[in-house]
Amino acid sequence: MRLDPYVLTALALSTCLVALAGCAGSSAPARLYVLTPGPEAAAAPLGAVVPGGPALGVGPVRLPGLLDQPQIVTRRGAEEIDQAEFHRWAEPLAESVPRILAENLAALRKTERIALFGWDPAPAVEQQVVVDVMRFDGALGGDVVLDARWWILARDGQELAVNRSLLTQPTGRTGYPAVVAGMSRALAALSREIAATLDALPRTRAETCVEEALPSPAVDRVTPTLRTGPRRALTRP
Repeated sequence: MRLDPYVLTALALSTCLVALAGCAGSSAPARLYVLTPGPEAAAAPLGAVVPGGPALGVGPVRLPGLLDQPQIVTRRGAEEIDQAEFHRWAEPLAESVPRILAENLAALRKTERIALFGWDPAPAVEQQVVVDVMRFDGALGGDVVLDARWWILARDGQELAVNRSLLTQPTGRTGYPAVVAGMSRALAALSREIAATLDALPRTRAETCVEEALPSPAVDRVTPTLRTGPRRALTRP
C-alpha cells in the first residue's frame, strides 16, 4: 500500500513540530541574580549604631531605561549591548539599587535612621541623597562601569553637595556571576564616596543636640601623693 505523498509530508512536519516542542520544553531555566551590600554592611554587628542623629532620605534614584528589564544587560561595544535571556534579575534594579545603597549608607554612617524615597510616614529627614545613574553595566570578562551624578539636599531643598562618580570594577573572570559581583562592588564604592561627603558636611542641628545629650566620657582623676622618707638631723659643718 502506497501512502499519498501529501500524507507523508504532513507526517514529517508533525514529527518535526513534536521534536521542536520537546527541545523547547527541555531548555535550561533562567538563572536569577541579586545585588548584595558592601562588606561594611555585612560586617556591621546588630545594634552597632549611633543613637539619634539626623535622618537620611535616599532617593529618588533614577536608572537608564535600558536597565528597566529583567534580563541582565552587558556591553559588547560602545554602541552595542546584549540581553541575557537566561540570566535575569530576581527583582527590578529600580528597587534593588536604592535599597542596597541605603543599606550601605546605614552601615557606613552607623545609623538606622534611613528612609527610602516615597517615605510615608517619614522621620524628620535632615538630608536627602538623590542619584541619577547614567550607566551601570559591564562586559563579560571585562569591567563594570558605574557613572552617576548625585546630590545631597537639606530639608528645605538647598543643595549641600553636588558630585559625579565614575567608578570601574574589574570582573576578574568571565560569566554573569562575575558581572553581578562587580556591580555590587561598584555600588559599594559609590556608597563610600557619598558617606565621605556626608561626614565632611557641617553638623546638623540634630547631630549637635545628640552630642550634647550624650554623657561625657569618664575621666579617671589621679591625686598625686607626696613620698616622704625618714627625716635626717641637720648638722652644721
